Amino acid sequence: MWALIGGIASVLSILGWLGLNNVGELKDLVADSPPSSSSPAPYTSSPTVRIPDDSDTGEGSADEPDPEPSTPAPDPTEEAFEAISAGDCLAVYDTGRGGTTSVDWSVGAPPDPVSCAGEQAQVQVTAINTACPTGYGKSYWSYRSATTGDTTKLCLTRVYHANYCILGRQSGDSISLALMTAVACRREPVPVPYNQIMHITGVYRAPAGADANNCRRVAGDQTRYWAALVDDGATLLCTTIYQGG
Repeated sequence: MWALIGGIASVLSILGWLGLNNVGELKDLVADSPPSSSSPAPYTSSPTVRIPDDSDTGEGSADEPDPEPSTPAPDPTEEAFEAISAGDCLAVYDTGRGGTTSVDWSVGAPPDPVSCAGEQAQVQVTAINTACPTGYGKSYWSYRSATTGDTTKLCLTRVYHANYCILGRQSGDSISLALMTAVACRREPVPVPYNQIMHITGVYRAPAGADANNCRRVAGDQTRYWAALVDDGATLLCTTIYQGG
């Protein structure tokens, strides 16, 4: 009996300490208590972090090879010049349209060589890429490639044929012969400053002291000749004013 009375007294003491009036209020307090801190927290998934590969960054891989250097396009004109050798003959001549101060070649690039013994030959290449000799019937033809920056230079000597025509510039009785030119033997306007078409009557080995008198073809020949010593004085070139149609 005394033990039971002691237990009840203990319970009443606890209720009084907690500020509760009865056992029912103790049950409600226990039911409203939050869970223990040892209870597991709810799982929240973390966001996925994606690391972009090289293709997304736009940067090339360090293992990729460097691009091959571009090869410049070939220069056909330079190749045509480089294909020519000393000793070749070409069907090329001065048109005269450059006047007396420059040469206007009949083509833009050297054509294939022709036989030096044939009548198509108008110039002969005497040297390449060197200082070219000067004199009557001599000139040069050079080309600088915009692709490579290299210059090719051909030294040329005129090849003359009887019955062909060249240009001349007459002033009074004097006529200056344009020795690198060639023109059709027919009466037609000629490029300024030239005013005559000169007919080549003969190409001879020059004797000592040669002049226009050596151009007379027969005794008593009264034709008016204009002559020039070419090939360093070795050849006599004889011309008259063209009188044909």
